[in-house]
Amino acid sequence: MAEADQDFEGDLDGERTAYLRELTTTLEEVEGLVLELGDAAGAAGPERALARQIHTIKGTAGSLGLDLLSLAAHRMEDLLAGRPLDQHRDEKFIDRLLAQNDRLGSIAKAYLKQNSCALDEARRELGLDSTAPRREPDTSANSGAALKRVLIVEPSAAALQFCVNALRSIGAPEVSSVRDGYEALGFLLKEKFDAVITSMQVPTIDGQSLAAVLRIVPGPNAAAPVILLTSSASALDAAKARPDFLVEKKVGWAEELSAALRQIARCSLPAPREIKKASLKKILLIDDSREIHVLAQLAFKRFPEIQLIGLQDPQQALDRARREQPDLILLDVQMAPISGKDVMRSLRAVRELCEIPVAFFTGTDDENETRELLALGAWQIFQKPFAPKTFAERVISRFQER
Repeated sequence: MAEADQDFEGDLDGERTAYLRELTTTLEEVEGLVLELGDAAGAAGPERALARQIHTIKGTAGSLGLDLLSLAAHRMEDLLAGRPLDQHRDEKFIDRLLAQNDRLGSIAKAYLKQNSCALDEARRELGLDSTAPRREPDTSANSGAALKRVLIVEPSAAALQFCVNALRSIGAPEVSSVRDGYEALGFLLKEKFDAVITSMQVPTIDGQSLAAVLRIVPGPNAAAPVILLTSSASALDAAKARPDFLVEKKVGWAEELSAALRQIARCSLPAPREIKKASLKKILLIDDSREIHVLAQLAFKRFPEIQLIGLQDPQQALDRARREQPDLILLDVQMAPISGKDVMRSLRAVRELCEIPVAFFTGTDDENETRELLALGAWQIFQKPFAPKTFAERVISRFQER
């Protein structure tokens, strides 16, 4: 590993440890919000504050590589979102939220102590397969070099985790996921991916049809290799084009998936390209999460020629943007006391700021929200969690391609 990579991994490991230690206090605050929710007779204030805390844990843990913690926070987020406000005083519902909060604490403790047995138990509780042998990332030459961006189309959380683990085992750093074929097609017609992994059975557009459409419709992924996951090869429609790789979901399928990914990486190495950075000199990051600022600073540490200015109070966004005149604004969607959408509307109403490109951070993949952000004038939408090791290069590359 190069010295720069060693330094980065050391910094990231330090941030990971610090975050896990601080999370104890955060989870105490979450517990207080859950109890307040039970006493608030359906008031929206505690519910919003609780949702934001859980959302932040999900995104930060994911960016730090704490996948089980991120998934558990996602489950808690889904639990909260699925219950109407007028039922928040249901004692059983409150107990479930408290139990999920305790699970977050247990997982954080297991990560901190590197307790593999406790992490395996957490995997079982989350419905993941903990029996598959763990493998260290494949560090052989060019093992995942060509797989910088991979899209997974998978409605099953368990299967999605299998795919993510397979990608990380070969060092592929940036993974995006959607549950719906139509939504996936929207991404694939706009953004470049190095490979697509899709299940056969997904809503709106099945996996084989999605692969066929990619080959017909002009777009950035017309030649992107597609791996189709299916419970049975006999389910393929002979009248449609076959995918590049077919993986049956049976015993050993995670290993077969990893082998297909390694083959794609070996066969599609891109030509080296120098990233031009001269025109991107100053970025204003507006996000009320301290952890996101720490991770973004870490991501841009290797690009000292780019000044990253952080702002945690969205109410100061206009004044700070006027003063700094940044080349780019990174803006979180979910903030308090005003949202990123409100900040965006204010920016677009000011003549000297309205031309600055704005990229949103969001922790959801909701299609309606994506449309709304684009309608507001978003230049890019970056999903949380993001991979700190590749995020800066991704931002710089996208900026240069404007």
